[in-house]
Amino acid sequence: MERFFNTTGPCEPSRHYMLPAERRLPELGALVRRDLYFVVHAARQTGKTTTMRSFAATLRAQGVVALHATIETSQGASLAEAEPRWLEAIARGARADLALADQPPQPADVATGERLAHWLGAWAMALAPRRLVLLIDEADVVTGEAMVSLLRQLRSGFHLRPACYPASIALVGMRDLRDYLAAAKDGVPVNPGSPFNIKAESLTLRNFTEAEVRELYAQHTADTGQAFAPGAVARAYHWSQGQPFLVNKLGAICMDKLVTDRAVAITAAHVDLAKETMVLSRITHLDNLARRLEEPRVAAIVSRVLVGDDDVDTSTDAFEYCIDLGLLVRARSGPAAANPIYREVLARQLSMRAQDNLPLPEAPWLRPDGTLDAPVVIDQFLQWWRENSDFAVRNTPTGYHECTVHLAFMAFLQKVVNGGGQVHREFAAGTGRVDLCVELAGQRTVIELKRVVPGLHSPERVLREGQAQLCANLDTMGVSEGWLVVFDLRPGLSWDERMWSREVEAGPRRLHLRGA
Repeated sequence: MERFFNTTGPCEPSRHYMLPAERRLPELGALVRRDLYFVVHAARQTGKTTTMRSFAATLRAQGVVALHATIETSQGASLAEAEPRWLEAIARGARADLALADQPPQPADVATGERLAHWLGAWAMALAPRRLVLLIDEADVVTGEAMVSLLRQLRSGFHLRPACYPASIALVGMRDLRDYLAAAKDGVPVNPGSPFNIKAESLTLRNFTEAEVRELYAQHTADTGQAFAPGAVARAYHWSQGQPFLVNKLGAICMDKLVTDRAVAITAAHVDLAKETMVLSRITHLDNLARRLEEPRVAAIVSRVLVGDDDVDTSTDAFEYCIDLGLLVRARSGPAAANPIYREVLARQLSMRAQDNLPLPEAPWLRPDGTLDAPVVIDQFLQWWRENSDFAVRNTPTGYHECTVHLAFMAFLQKVVNGGGQVHREFAAGTGRVDLCVELAGQRTVIELKRVVPGLHSPERVLREGQAQLCANLDTMGVSEGWLVVFDLRPGLSWDERMWSREVEAGPRRLHLRGA
């Protein structure tokens, strides 16, 4: 059977292209050898389950009774409902992966809230002197009283390990322990060490490096003879930044849909097309990510990142939550979308309502050669903004009203180029701007958006910094002219005061400046 790039469930070496599962978590072995309890957290579809299953198999080969089990069926359940589901999930995993002699005993008839701890203790004692290791997946789906009980019961026998309680336990999920506890307390801050204050480490899975993406794709070449042309792997890494699901999905689209003839090499252009296919197809992974944008604490952070604000508090639990979800990263320029694909998905998702409700631009925005007539497009948008800003506010998702104009402008551009070109977006907190590049008929139009926010920066400073940033951006992209649009958000200004137009020569560059 031909192996393939897997994007659904755990990877298996015999069926899927994959890298050594434990390479990205080298600390696991030492933690288990020291009989420690720990947390493994990472965003959805980064390889957590694959890694934990592989690690459990490695431990079993060393004589340890090690088991990976998922307790996702207890999501949202009360303690009385959840506790028997935990026992059944662990027992089901044991039936699948452990020898008959290593199976857990029948649960004793003890009080709710004590059954798990009693059962695990009895199991560990029956196995002694062999050690019992549990890797509990989807632990963060448990909520409220059930979550608190789960953590307390796991802690209750910690001092009895390894002879009378599991020697090592890992809680595996999307979120770090801090957020488990906040969820259990309905968002009320809690002591991050209790009730699981025996946690030794909190680990997260890193993304693939570019070299690892090359190594993964090389497995396909070795199996089928189909090559990746120069630049293709680098392009895949650029779009994905090594996020495992995205790396595999780009490979899968290229291999299964775009270039099915194995004699034809996969090129960077194919990877670009695979990226666009992925974004437009609204795959489940990206849909799940987009739905997180509706959460108030996510909106509070992402909205500031999207407009380039320099006051994002990266010390808050809300910011760490966005990191844990895989939405954002700490980049050199400031908090930013985790990769260019997510950046595009975030922007498109948030501007979708406005785009769906915008009328199709009527002006002749295409030149005879098919390129974009940028002056027409931008002036038409500014006129539309003047007449319909209230409409734009109504079509902005809750929590994102401070970036209404940015979302409206991106929706307008997407409407203009839809089906015939692409809008590339760059944004990161701390930059104070949003950079856009429209590609259409071989032409690149560079646009930069900035805001005058009351009490933060003067209009003169915003304009001065915007011109310098636009010049640098033009030089980077090798384009000789670009657009700077400054939205003045100070109250009390008339539209005649907000809207202005200037043309500036900056060395070999021509800058088109517009106010709104």
